[in-house]
Order: sequence, then C-alpha cells, then structure tokens
Amino acid sequence: MPWRKRLFARLYPGLSARHEAQMAERKRALFQEALGRVRPERVLEVGPGPGTNLAYLPPGLAYLALEPNPFFHPRLREEARKRGLALTLLPRRAEAIPLPEGSVDLVVGTLVLCSVADPEKALEEVHRVLRPGGAYLFLEHVAAPRRTPLRFLQEAATPFFSLLGDGCHPNRETLALIQARFPRVEAETFPLPLPVVAPHVAGLAFKG
Repeated sequence: MPWRKRLFARLYPGLSARHEAQMAERKRALFQEALGRVRPERVLEVGPGPGTNLAYLPPGLAYLALEPNPFFHPRLREEARKRGLALTLLPRRAEAIPLPEGSVDLVVGTLVLCSVADPEKALEEVHRVLRPGGAYLFLEHVAAPRRTPLRFLQEAATPFFSLLGDGCHPNRETLALIQARFPRVEAETFPLPLPVVAPHVAGLAFKG
C-alpha cells in the first residue's frame, strides 16, 4: 500500500543508522575488495533505498538503481548527484530486472533479500544480468540455526516485521539460497548486537 511505502521511506534512514554505523568498516572493506577484483564500469544495486551504499562507490561509474519504492527516489537522485555517479533509476522489482543478460559487472544487494517476494527468482535475475566473471556483493541478516531460541523468536516476529518492514522476513536462510544459485561464493557469517536480526552474512558470489 502506498502509505506503507511512504512511511517506510521516511523512517528507514533513522531506523538503519545504528546498523550502518556497526557495518561501515566491514562494508568499506567488502566494497574495496569487489571493486579491486571486478573493476566494474556498470554497477546495479538492488533495493538501494535512500542510497546509503553510494558512499562506497567511486565517482564516474554508471550506477543503476533498481528501487520499486518511489518515495526513495528523490534522495537517491540527490546522493548520486553529490557523489558524481551517472544514475539510472529502474522502478522495478528484483524478480524482473529490466536489463539484458550479462550487462553489468557488479550487483550490490544489502539488506534486501529478506524483503523480496521471491528470493530464488531475484537471485536468478541477479545471476542473469551479471557478465561472466562478474560478482554479486551481498550483506544480509539471516535466520538463526533451527531449534534455537533466537530462531523461535524470528519465526514469531516475521509477520510483524513483514507488515511494518516493507516485507522483511528475519527467518530466511539466505546464504543457502545464494549458494544454490552461484557456483562460487565467498562468505562470512557473524553476529551483531541487535535483537531478532542478529545473525548476518556478507561476501561475494561470482558468476562463472
């Protein structure tokens, strides 16, 4: 519903500030590694929201932003302008990326696979639009191990998170989904001192 998307776009920068502060150094290192290994000219970000990750990209890149929430678009335009990135806004969903096969060098997705309607289809699309040798940079909160107290809490909290968090599912086993789609995945799992969404995973997945 439009009011929920508007509310989410208004609240998200404040709600995510603590998480971003905790992840800044890890993100910086991950982006530097991806940029050094892939040397991209065209970068697609899936679900960039207000454009937080633009701070980790060098100026001059062709930056494609796949963002279905129109209430994030003004801030995305402003962030891209300030950082010297050539922005193309794609107001579509991750399950149907409107780009040709093999047309981008690097795909970025942070805290996005929790909220897409069909994560398997979204990853299929990410794999499709990457060129051979290209990489998918990901950072996601993931499900805790089964039969643990945290996993029970995640299962109970999922309906609430999904309603107010633009579709967020804290109980998704996202790393397994990425490994099922990409033959080569370099990933690290780690905790954060956050309720419900404490387990995280970050890394790079390469298209052969």
